[in-house]
Amino acid sequence: MKTCYSNATVMWNEAEIIRRENLVREIPIVLLNAWTELNPAVRMERCETPILTPADKLQGHLETGFSLIGPCGSRGYLRPETTAGTYEAFAMRFESAALKKRLPFCMWQVGCSFRDERNADTMRASKLRLVQFYQIEFQLFASAGSQAPYLETALTALVKHYGGEVVKADELPHYSALTLDWQIDGLEVAGCSVRKDWPPGIVFEVAIGLDRLVALQLERMTNR
Repeated sequence: MKTCYSNATVMWNEAEIIRRENLVREIPIVLLNAWTELNPAVRMERCETPILTPADKLQGHLETGFSLIGPCGSRGYLRPETTAGTYEAFAMRFESAALKKRLPFCMWQVGCSFRDERNADTMRASKLRLVQFYQIEFQLFASAGSQAPYLETALTALVKHYGGEVVKADELPHYSALTLDWQIDGLEVAGCSVRKDWPPGIVFEVAIGLDRLVALQLERMTNR
């Protein structure tokens, strides 16, 4: 990944794109296998929603002063994460009357998200604090009061396959009751949270930064 236009955006080369695409294929299998071993009733489905997100879907971010990019006219903001779109896709996928019978159900998507990073000079391969970055995010929708260790199970599987360690997050996002981070070589690669912003129940979220994971994996391969 090389600086492109500014030091807060990057250009991907072909080898990096291929590795990213391979991870998009691999990671859902890793997580689904881990979750169905824990609970055979878990189902998973991919979706894709717009990058441009209405302001009312990002109200929690706005209230907490999150560094959103926009507004883009009257149409909303560039999404800081894919979660709002996944929530919308899930609501469109299942009628509320039949919802309970469908849980636990994971919807996931991958694509670009955007953050208004205040210090663009920190963008380098070792940190990758980018204005535009790739995420692969999984939202596992579960019944209220679920005590199943979905986060811990997902993180154990990710560490087993890709290395690193699990640490408790220093800070809780405004939507989180619990957040655990997956780190590799001291760098956060994923934030995994029990989200409390879905009124019908609980959402177990695994949000992985593909830019960082690709950079770390290729760096390790180069140093062998």
